[in-house]
Amino acid sequence: MPNPFEKLLASFAPKKGGNGVVGVDIGSAFIKVVELHKKNGKAVLDTYGEIALGPLASLEVGQATNLTTDKLVEATNDLFLEANVKSRNLVFSLPLTSTLVTVIEMPDVGEAKLKDMIPMEARKYIPTSVSEVSLSHWVIPKISRTYIDPDKADAEKGAPAKVDVLLAAVHNDVLAKYTDIAKKLGATATAFEIEIFSTIRSTMSRDTTATMVVDIGAGNTKIAIVEEGVLRSSHLINVGSQDATLALSRAKSISLLRAEEIKREFGLLGDPSDASIAEITRLAVERIFSEASRIMMNYQHEKRVSINRVVLSGGGVLMKGVMDLAQKSFETTVVNGDPFAKVESPAAITPLLKESGPEFAVAIGLALRNL
Repeated sequence: MPNPFEKLLASFAPKKGGNGVVGVDIGSAFIKVVELHKKNGKAVLDTYGEIALGPLASLEVGQATNLTTDKLVEATNDLFLEANVKSRNLVFSLPLTSTLVTVIEMPDVGEAKLKDMIPMEARKYIPTSVSEVSLSHWVIPKISRTYIDPDKADAEKGAPAKVDVLLAAVHNDVLAKYTDIAKKLGATATAFEIEIFSTIRSTMSRDTTATMVVDIGAGNTKIAIVEEGVLRSSHLINVGSQDATLALSRAKSISLLRAEEIKREFGLLGDPSDASIAEITRLAVERIFSEASRIMMNYQHEKRVSINRVVLSGGGVLMKGVMDLAQKSFETTVVNGDPFAKVESPAAITPLLKESGPEFAVAIGLALRNL
């Protein structure tokens, strides 16, 4: 989808050779890009757009794909041309499916010693040789809990001090793939970030309220639990928006193209002339929310904390009726992510940006990272 408001955005865009940064979110079903530049200390929207990958794999729009590097480069170049992306300062998303993100507890021995200990500890969590992955870690602040388990407190008396460490691992082959894509796109500068961090950056404010982010993509759903502005837990649910399309196609014996059209038109609300459509699509999304609710309840029970806010993100949350089902499923405050609210743009397109914002959350977060 090329940017339909290019002329309006032109007045906001910097001159050629400016300080633009491009967030490139290569998903399984779509590639999305957002170009930003900084003006007077504020992020300004230059352009944005998306392209469906299904047709490049002889599949329908919205279906998940597994394209070659050359095909992804071709699609991204086409999107850059359509959206009039000028900068080649590129920041790429790394899919959560190809990474490990977890919080571990380590002895408080200082950063130098901790750096040496992390590879040894990481072996417990990584189902491959540590030499095959790139590791990053951050010591994150411990949270002072109102409730303290007396048994745990007694057991920890006299024990060495501990710190919480956020550990991230990315397979070297994945980094090599995206580095190759960047090179073939003519990148002048390249950076990478695991997608869940980008979503958090673009959809969350400085509010320290315990929050769960639910990012529904085509092939899967990403869950992040954030406390005091820091990622504390992440999960992957192997159900996405395309499962509703597949279920409709099978149940109604219709093509995937027709099933996708019905899903986009009616969502979970259903066709008034066929009540079964609502039930079929709702069941697919209920599977996601049921698992997300289980993750939320387990975290609340383990940490003795209430998650008072759920932020919905990803293209899947744009289906009609998803918000109503989410509010019933989580029984707490539920909002759609509004990443475009973090950037300046023409007032005339604000309603469109707010509506389409959830599906561009990762791309915006990526661009903001390096702006």
